[in-house]
Amino acid sequence: MKVSEISNGSEVKIHASIAGHSIVLMTEAIFGVSAGLLVKPMEYFGKYMQFLEPSNVEIRNKRDGRVYKFMSTTITPVKTRYGNFHLLRSSSALQPENSRRAERFFIDKLGLMSENGNNYDLKNCIVHDISLRGISLILDKHSNPKPGDRIDVMFRYGALLHNYELSTVVVRNFEVRDKKAVGCSITNLNVDLIGLLVSMKNEVVKLDELPETNLNPKITERQQIREVDEDIENDDISERPSTITIASNGYELAKYYEKGAASTLTGGTNDKLLSQLRREEKQAKQTKEIENLLDLRDI
Repeated sequence: MKVSEISNGSEVKIHASIAGHSIVLMTEAIFGVSAGLLVKPMEYFGKYMQFLEPSNVEIRNKRDGRVYKFMSTTITPVKTRYGNFHLLRSSSALQPENSRRAERFFIDKLGLMSENGNNYDLKNCIVHDISLRGISLILDKHSNPKPGDRIDVMFRYGALLHNYELSTVVVRNFEVRDKKAVGCSITNLNVDLIGLLVSMKNEVVKLDELPETNLNPKITERQQIREVDEDIENDDISERPSTITIASNGYELAKYYEKGAASTLTGGTNDKLLSQLRREEKQAKQTKEIENLLDLRDI
């Protein structure tokens, strides 16, 4: 699968580092073009961001509900006759994160679990995803199940908050978002679970029927893509001049910091990041002043 084949409206996450702080930038796919994937623009202090080095990208494709993780070649700002966007390029083929035989559905719901039949010691967990073959759980810090342990899981899902109960056996340990997690095989495949998976599969199929992104309702999407391709190829319309290059070491951004700029970053940031930028700018200034004094002393 090519990056240009990602479905319109899919959620896009870009993992980056600014001044040593890891951040996640959120955007949304517009549609695929010949050069890559057109996504909604991302700004930092009113400047468009550009990633000229490989970046980690995570996309939940709206058509099949699967998550694709890959390295982008570049992510650069472009301006078309329809406005400003970002163009995400990738030379590698995209593979789903879970390329297993049984289709896996994401739930991310709070549940309760007991280990090895101890129903008096219930612990919180998050039901991360589920399939006909197994289930994965994100654990709390007090849970340390090992492969072979039996886990009974309860969780509620759906508009009516139906209660689902499963018996599972731990198969492997791994991590999800830096949290402990386990993958389990299901030992009691009941009617409730089958009904849940069938309903979730129907929901995924309906996603493909959602109206597609329309930049110009007067013409077809194919014509829109052709026009955007022309703008990118001919570069007749210049990009917005103020852009910020995000280097892999994360320090390129510091010299673009402006006093009194807005304290928000597309995709999210915090006061700690802004304080770090200010400290680094102040330290760089002091270092320069000391160097100038040493130069005068030498003279």
